[in-house]
Amino acid sequence: MSKKVTKTKKLDAQFGGDINYETTVHPGLKNFFGYSLYKAGVIYRELSVLRHAHLHNLNNPECGVLYVLSTGAVTNQLTLGQDLGIDKATIVKIIDKLEHLNFVKREVDPTDRRAKLLSITPKGKKILDKIATVKAEVEELIFKDFSKEEKQQLTTLLPKLLEVLINLK
Repeated sequence: MSKKVTKTKKLDAQFGGDINYETTVHPGLKNFFGYSLYKAGVIYRELSVLRHAHLHNLNNPECGVLYVLSTGAVTNQLTLGQDLGIDKATIVKIIDKLEHLNFVKREVDPTDRRAKLLSITPKGKKILDKIATVKAEVEELIFKDFSKEEKQQLTTLLPKLLEVLINLK
């Protein structure tokens, strides 16, 4: 039986220098679709988090909140949490952090004083531009050994796969 392989990677200066991440992949399982998809997601998330460290330690859900708010959608905390699949307690913590950093603003909903409407601030839009740069850097690192066609196929097929899984009956 093959043994699991743990590798510690040190990323070069182009990606932020001195960034290390560790991953364990079992060679006997890497040809299984679900295992590979899961492990790729874990590694992608880890690379994103490490690279976001200089951006107020924002994590992927926090970046997702900023992105959704940047689309101009006016929403309240509860709806935003439901839309993103984030529970009430966690969405409150996320909004608290983003508000503390002055990236989002809470305002009382004029139609329901108990609800808080959320919007992105100019500072939040500015950090979102930096997040987009980080996302591009992470994707450049990930896709460096892919052909242009392979990258296009994967970035087209993954959202399609997600849509299929969301609509399973």
